[in-house]
Amino acid sequence: SGSMKIQNIVLGGLIGFAFFSGMAAADGGGHKEILPDETIIGISLACTLLTYFTVAKISGFSLDNVEKITAALIMFTIVVHAILGIDDLKLLAGAAGYLAFGVAFYVMEIPFVEKNRTIFSYLLIIYTLAIVVFYLYLHPDLTKNGSYDSVGILTKISEIGIIVLTAKKLN
Repeated sequence: SGSMKIQNIVLGGLIGFAFFSGMAAADGGGHKEILPDETIIGISLACTLLTYFTVAKISGFSLDNVEKITAALIMFTIVVHAILGIDDLKLLAGAAGYLAFGVAFYVMEIPFVEKNRTIFSYLLIIYTLAIVVFYLYLHPDLTKNGSYDSVGILTKISEIGIIVLTAKKLN
C-alpha cells in the first residue's frame, strides 16, 4: 500500500541519517587537549553512576536494571562527546544524538517514539555502530597522538554495551 511505501522511505532515510550522523560524530582525533584523559573519564564515570541511581526517579517509565545500565552508558558517551565537543562541533552533535535517544527511551514518553520503539531501537544501534566502526577506521590501533586513547577506548566499550543491551531488549 502507498502509506507503507512512504513509511519505508522515511525509515530508510532515518537509517541513513543515523548511520551518517554516527560517522560524522566519530572522533577524528588530533584536537588539542581540553582536559587530561583521567579528568574526562572521572567526570564521565561520575555522571554515569549518577544516572544509574537517579534515572528511575526522573523517568516517565518504570525502568528495569538493564534499562538503567543502558541509560547510564548513554550518559557516559554523552559526557565524553560533550567535553571533547567544546573543541569540535561534530562531537557535540554526537552528544546531542545520544541525548535525544536517551531522553526518548528512558526519561520522557513520546507517543511517536513509543509507537515505533523497535524502529528507534534499531536506529540507536545503527547510530552507535556507525560511531564505533568509524572510530576504529580512524584509529585502527586504538592510539591517538602516539599513545593509547583511553577515553576513546572506554567510550567505545560503553557504546558496544549500549548496542548489546539495546539489542537484548528487542528480543
